[in-house]
Order: sequence, then C-alpha cells, then structure tokens
Amino acid sequence: MVLKARNQSKKRLVLLICGIVFSAFVALFYYQSQDSRSKKNIENIRTIYTERTENLVNNMFHKTDVLAAVVKLENGNITEDIFDKTAALVYQENSGIRGIQYMPDAVVTYSYPLEGNEAVMGKNFLEIPERREDCLLAINTKSIALSGPYHLIQGGLGLVARNPVFLTDDSGKEYFWGFSTIVLDLPDALTSVGLDHLPESGYEFQLFCVNENNEKIVICGNENLDMDHAVFGMVQVPNHEWTLAITEENPHQKYFGPLIVFTVGIVISLIVWKLYSTIASEHEAIEAKDAFFSNISHDMRTPLNAVLGFTSLAKSSGLSIQQKDDYLNKIETSGRLLLDLINDTLTISKAGNGKIILRPEPCRTDKLGASVLAAVQELAKQKGVQLIVEKTDYRERTVLADRLNSEKIFLNLLTNAVKYTPPGGHVWASVHDEPPNAKDADLVFVIRDDGIGMSPEFLKHVYEPFAQENRPGYESVGTGLGLAIVKQMLDLMGGTIQIRSEINKGTEITVRLHFPEVDADVQTEPYREISGTDDMTPAGKKALLCEDNAMNREIAVALLQSRNMKVVTAENGEAGVHAFMRSAEHEYDAVLMDLRMPVMDGLEAAKKIRALDRADAKTVPIIAMTADVFNETILAAKEAGMNEYVTKPIDQDSLFKILARCTSRRN
Repeated sequence: MVLKARNQSKKRLVLLICGIVFSAFVALFYYQSQDSRSKKNIENIRTIYTERTENLVNNMFHKTDVLAAVVKLENGNITEDIFDKTAALVYQENSGIRGIQYMPDAVVTYSYPLEGNEAVMGKNFLEIPERREDCLLAINTKSIALSGPYHLIQGGLGLVARNPVFLTDDSGKEYFWGFSTIVLDLPDALTSVGLDHLPESGYEFQLFCVNENNEKIVICGNENLDMDHAVFGMVQVPNHEWTLAITEENPHQKYFGPLIVFTVGIVISLIVWKLYSTIASEHEAIEAKDAFFSNISHDMRTPLNAVLGFTSLAKSSGLSIQQKDDYLNKIETSGRLLLDLINDTLTISKAGNGKIILRPEPCRTDKLGASVLAAVQELAKQKGVQLIVEKTDYRERTVLADRLNSEKIFLNLLTNAVKYTPPGGHVWASVHDEPPNAKDADLVFVIRDDGIGMSPEFLKHVYEPFAQENRPGYESVGTGLGLAIVKQMLDLMGGTIQIRSEINKGTEITVRLHFPEVDADVQTEPYREISGTDDMTPAGKKALLCEDNAMNREIAVALLQSRNMKVVTAENGEAGVHAFMRSAEHEYDAVLMDLRMPVMDGLEAAKKIRALDRADAKTVPIIAMTADVFNETILAAKEAGMNEYVTKPIDQDSLFKILARCTSRRN
C-alpha cells in the first residue's frame, strides 16, 4: 500500500513537472514568435524610414540642378531678379530648405530667401578652412557634394549640398564657374520623413553620421539611444553615409507576454495537479480504507476464530478438566489479543485523525514508566528473558509530560523487545540525559535486545499499520500496530525514534523526548487502571451496579458475588440515581457506573449523585466502567466526580484491587 502511495506521489510529481515544462515550452515558443515578429517589424520600419530619408535628402539636393541649368544657360551671368524667380520655383516653405544660394567662384552672391542668411553673404567658402575641403570635393568629383551636418555660419544645424557648375570659355576649354547650393535646416528638413512619429508606435530612433573630422553627429532622434539593442540601416546621400538606428521603446515588454503565458500555464498546471491529487487522494483514501478494514478483519478473525473454535471444543463431551482448562486458557489468550487489536486500532485511528490531545502534567522522571517497567519485568520473567535496566548520566527531576501516552510508548517498545527475544535472551533498557547535567536536557531512552531482529527491507515499512515481518520458521504475534502507534505518538510529542536492527542479532531503538523541566513540590498524576492482584478483598460490601447491557450486567454481578459482595442493579443512569436516592445513607460502599447508557449516561448520573444533599453523596466511591480508554474520557469521568475507572472487558484482578482500595479508604 505504501509502495503504491509512493508511486502515486511520483505520478503527481511527474504530472506537475510535465505541466511546468510544457508551460515553459509554450512560453518559449510564444517568446520566439513574438521576438521574430518584433524583429521583422523593426526590420520593415528600418527599411521604410531608411528609404524615405535617403529619397528626401537626394531629391532635395538635386533641386540644385535647376539653378545650375539656368546658370549654364545664361553662361554664368544672371541677375538677382532672374535668380530670385528661379529659386522661388525650387524653394518650398516648411520643407526644411534654409536657403538657395548663387555662388560664382564659391562666393555667396545671391541667397533666397535673404532673411536668415545675411551672415554668409559675400563669404568665399574656398577661403574658409573648415569648408574648403568640401568645396574641393565637389569640384574634383564634378558632382553634388554633401557637407555637414555642422553648425551653419548663419546659425542652426544644417546640411549643405554644393552642385559644381562648369562652363566653357571661348576656346572651348572647361573651367569651374562656381556652385549652385541648397542649405537644409536639420532636423526640420526630415519632418516629412515621419521619424518623429516612431515613438508613437513604440520605437526610439537616432539618425547620426560621422563627419569629416571623425566626429559622431546626431542629426535627430534620441541622443542616448541604447545601441546594444538597436537595428541599423544605412542612408546613402551624396558622398556620405548616414546611419539610422531603431530600437523598441520598451524592449523588455516582449517578455511580459511569455511571462503571462508561463504564469497562466503554471496556474493551470497547479489546478490540474490539485484536481488530480484530490481525486488520487480520495482514491487512495478509499483503497487505504479498504486495506485497513481488510487487514483489521483478517487480524480480528484470527483470534476470534480461536475463541469460537476453542469454545466449541471446550463444550465437547468427554473432556478432562485439564483439557477444558487448556481450551479456556487459549480462549482467554485469544480474547486478550482481540482486545489489544481493538484498542490499538482505536488509538491509531484517533491519532491519524488528529483527535488525540496531549495533556501534560508535572511528574517525576523516576516515576515515568515505573508501572510499565514492573509489568514488563513480569512478562520477561514468564518468558525467560532477562530484563536489564540501566541509568547513566541521568538526573531525576520534575518535568511536564503526558504520562499516560508516554507510558504507552515505553510499554509498546519494551513488550516488543521481550516478545521478539527468544527464551534465554536479554533486553537492555537505559535512560540518559543529553547533554548530561544540563538544566533542560533531552531524555534519551535506548531499548536493545539480542532477539530475532528485522531485515533491511522490512525496516523501510516498520511504521506502517499492520506491518509484520513473516519469516520462515517464525510466526508473527501481535497486531502489527505497535510501532505505528509509537511513531504517531512521538510525532505528536515532538520526539524522535531511530531503529537499528540486524536479522538474528537483535534490535536497538533510540527514543528522544524533550520534556520541559518545572519546579513543583506536589506532582499530580492521573489515576489509571491498576493491574495485578491484592490480598485485600471487598467481601461483604454492597455495590450499586449501573449497566444497560444485560450480558455485561450478568458478568459483573457474577464477578462481584464471587467475592461475596451484595449487588443492586440499575438499567440506566437515571434508574441508578433513583436507586441511590432511595437507599439509606452509607448503604452502598461503591457505585459501578457504565458511561454509555440510554435515558441518562454515566457522566450525568455521577454528577447528579455528587450533587445530592446527603452525607454519603460526596464520599461514596464511583468507579467508571468503560470500553473507551482515551484520556479525554478518563478526564471527563474525573471531572464528573468519579474516583477510578476499569476498562471493558473487565479484568477481575484490577476490578477487585480498585474496589478493595476504594472501600478501605472509606472505612
């Protein structure tokens, strides 16, 4: 069952991992498609705006051909009026043209418009060192030469296109006449390209060039553009090359979509995993429940079969007294095993449901488990196993502990050690403090035996309910719930357990518990069922028995009368209260009270008796009889005013010892 549960857990983990991997794959695919689309878009934008910029600049500067043609037509001699009319044909408002200039011998003679260009009038650009090289480039190449961008003499950032004009003299020789020039005002000239609209579409740009002085000049755009993530396009202009760099305004935005897809995938995976886990857990719970009831049915039927079988044999005729006694002893042994199984099943069920509540009380460490040790010593003596108790580096002190549940742990471990040690073997039980002599040390219990031991394979499942190792030549005894109960109890107490074992060499179990040390002069110890015999007998005493079950009532009456006790019976709590009220004071030496009864339960009946206005109501011993052995029930009985309790099935030795003690105190 546990192996199957582990396989189911692995399946759930694999399902979750597959969901995460699939989500990551989908997110990666989505990111790659987004990235590819983004690169394609930015590549298209780069191509479009590169071509637009290139066309604008080239078309604008080739307008110098108009003035150059007029100059050639007039053989270099044109009036200002003719220039203005010619320039007006070329000039366009709001196009970025700063001026159109007529420059015979590279001297600015006419300018259209004149306003804003007064500073360059009469300038000979062949005599200006920083402009001379550009002028000579145009002359030498006999083609339009682009200069700049640079800061214009007339102000502002601009580009200058000089179209060299060559004329022929009377001898037919070609000579340089001058320039037809257009000056562009940047970045106004580039407005029609639409670069300024790129940020509206989520893109940043920078148009730049490297001038003749090897300086980078930003023509327009974001001067602080992140070039590491930019896409570049070359803009070819006369005798120069510009660069258009474009990036996404929010380059990390492309991660948001895939991140959302991944997150949604994870959420869906978790939902599917949770649904699958819930369904699987419910299925496992059903299987575990079926397995639990199958195991408990099998384990209960085994001793029950012995009880019924030996009962049938004991009823056979012709048996000797010795044979009948042997059958009855076997019936009693099987019945006790069945009782142990029921008690252990209830304990492990309650622990698994979180219904066991620890009730720590001050108690002495030397008394913790003392009564258990006495019982185990008797068991070891009967089997012929030597029990050795050792105390080293141990300080007796008062601690806060749940004594009853602690003793259940020690009882299970010690009885197991004795049970699985062959006659002639040894069981060692030791206790010590860690660290030694510390104020608030851990209590460490070590139980070691030289018994049959356990295999490594079985040790992996040793804490599982009903786990028992069946080896050839060895018949398992017990319920298979002991170590499961111990582990759950220790987990509840915050303790630990370690088991080392080797087949045919023995087992060593180490239990570590931490009980807070307290200062207390008087220790309160919960009353418990006491086993064993006592020489004192309650003969001649009178008891009021409140029991609704006729068979249980018959058994109890027979037991009490076997010790010469007088018994008055009541079928429920209310009848018991009335019987006590009708009795004379101190008529009853004890009240035996079942807890679960119709009409009025035993707890309520005990409270009503204690509340009666008569002398013996407060002092008469009320002894609970219950099949419920949990702390909550015991404490509830104590709070209701009961003095002691005995468990069902009733152990007559325990019953009579308690009766003897209670009635003797009253005397």
